[in-house]
Amino acid sequence: MSLFKQVSAVLLFIFTILFVLIIAVTFGIIKDSAEKSLYENVQNSVTNLSLSITNSGTEISSIKTVINASFDNGNYEKIIFKDVDDNIVYELKKETNIEEDKIPKWFINLVNIEEVSAKSTISNGWNVLGILEIYNDRTLFFEQTYEIFKNLVFSLLISFIVLLIILSYLFNFMLNPLKTIKKQAESVMKNEFILEEKVPFTSEFKSLTLNINSMIIKFENMLENTNNVLKQNKELLYFDEITKLNNRKYFMLKANDYLDKNNPNNKGFILALSLQMDSINKTFGYIHTNEILHKLATLFKNSFENNSNLIARMNGSEFVILIPNIDENRVKSLANIFLDEVYKIENLEDKINFGICKYANEEDLKNLLIKIDYVISQSKLHTEKEVYFLNNVEKYKAKEEWIKIINSSLKEDNFVLIYKDIIDLKSKKVSFKTIDFELNYQNDKLSYQSFMASVLQLNKLNDIYLHIINKILKIKTNIDEKVSIQIPHFFVEDLNNYLYLKEILEKNRGKNLIFEIEEESLNKSFSNTLMYIKLFKEFNFEFAVYNFIANSDDYSYLKELKPLYIKMSNYFLTESIQSLNILKILTQSLDIKLIATLVDENIDFSQLEELGINAVAKS
Repeated sequence: MSLFKQVSAVLLFIFTILFVLIIAVTFGIIKDSAEKSLYENVQNSVTNLSLSITNSGTEISSIKTVINASFDNGNYEKIIFKDVDDNIVYELKKETNIEEDKIPKWFINLVNIEEVSAKSTISNGWNVLGILEIYNDRTLFFEQTYEIFKNLVFSLLISFIVLLIILSYLFNFMLNPLKTIKKQAESVMKNEFILEEKVPFTSEFKSLTLNINSMIIKFENMLENTNNVLKQNKELLYFDEITKLNNRKYFMLKANDYLDKNNPNNKGFILALSLQMDSINKTFGYIHTNEILHKLATLFKNSFENNSNLIARMNGSEFVILIPNIDENRVKSLANIFLDEVYKIENLEDKINFGICKYANEEDLKNLLIKIDYVISQSKLHTEKEVYFLNNVEKYKAKEEWIKIINSSLKEDNFVLIYKDIIDLKSKKVSFKTIDFELNYQNDKLSYQSFMASVLQLNKLNDIYLHIINKILKIKTNIDEKVSIQIPHFFVEDLNNYLYLKEILEKNRGKNLIFEIEEESLNKSFSNTLMYIKLFKEFNFEFAVYNFIANSDDYSYLKELKPLYIKMSNYFLTESIQSLNILKILTQSLDIKLIATLVDENIDFSQLEELGINAVAKS
């Protein structure tokens, strides 16, 4: 119950007691006064009537005549004349008839007045004629007191109602700051931190408001400091100090996500460049060598940097470029053009070893690193080749065949949804499910990683994801429980999908579907991503972040957007424990869950709980 209602209830209780007390006391006084007045009237009446009888004569007929005249002209219930022996000589009375529609019976019982009478001895000289007793009529008394009672009750009710209205306005005015404080407190509970600019004049409320504001300021400062530490941590952990390129740690984190079978970037080519640093240092000197490295880093960025490519300086002499979803001829052409630009920097022809290899369906990061080391070692052996190409013998479907497969699958809905459990570490129960999909084309099952590279080359990714989202939302039986779907950054970066997605969500608003957005989308296309997130929230869908490796320049979006959870690989948990510990300050403060992916089946879940992980995604 709100404070205003409690105060209203207390006031109503007090007013009720006061009302009853005032009615009881006031009406008691009025009743006693009326009763006393009634007795005085009957006393005067009996005195006057006694004098009239004495003056009229001692005959019984004269006495009766006087009594009759007085009874007819007065308001009496009865008049009794008795002799000296107390025998009734003459008696007049009338029936007391009180209409219940005018005066209720409960009021008569409440007043409960007895007969009001007065006596007088009638004598003629020393000769006593008898005793006269007059009873006053109580009907008028009941009518008058009932009218007074009604007026009293009505006037008190009106007074109390007016007083309650006045008090309600006064209390509403005095307690109005509490509404603001309540709203501010509720915002804090929802992880929305709003400073209250209007400080109440009441000292207690003023102190409370200032304390809440102080708490919010401290919390904002804590988040800001945590954000700054994370950004600084990113610079220290993920960037090479000299070239400002990503380092080996970043490459391993990012490549680990790329190798996920559900990642569209899990196929492509790797360019590995190795510098003979000893020779370069001797030739150009350490200072000029650093200048060469800076120029080389700029050339790397200008030649290969885009939303998908991954460039890293693995160690002092080796650079690696991972280019997903590119064909062999194109990557060879890019490599040759790049080398021509490198040779324009300095005369490095005999000081560079360049190798290329394909990566596809790699089992794990270890195999990928082995392949990179191998191609570098081979490029150093085959110095006769300007670019050493490590051949892979694989079978491919022709482009025309893929076009047929994708178009047919979209038309006939050959996509099969796969549900993967998200296990809550506390309850050890399934919290919700993440949806993956594969193709079942002509009884041939094609996994996500086997067709997604071709989908990207054919520019069909948007069509497929719109189709899958629509398919999920239409499955009523499975949508009763909460599910999620991962939306790659390719989809989010393309605003052409926005209107199509909005049309789908309008028809299926409020379903238990969580849209997972890649961290890369927030880093590289924040404005586009924000539009999609607002769209999700507009139609009552939740959103989360996946493929998180703490690679953002600013983490304030976590506070502003408040994703439901963050998904990160087990590799990130083990290799970036410092970033994780700082991140937990943000997520725990904002009630954002942490979910581990790519977890080894043999890992002890209690270790993940100790790290602050809330759930695990089963592979």
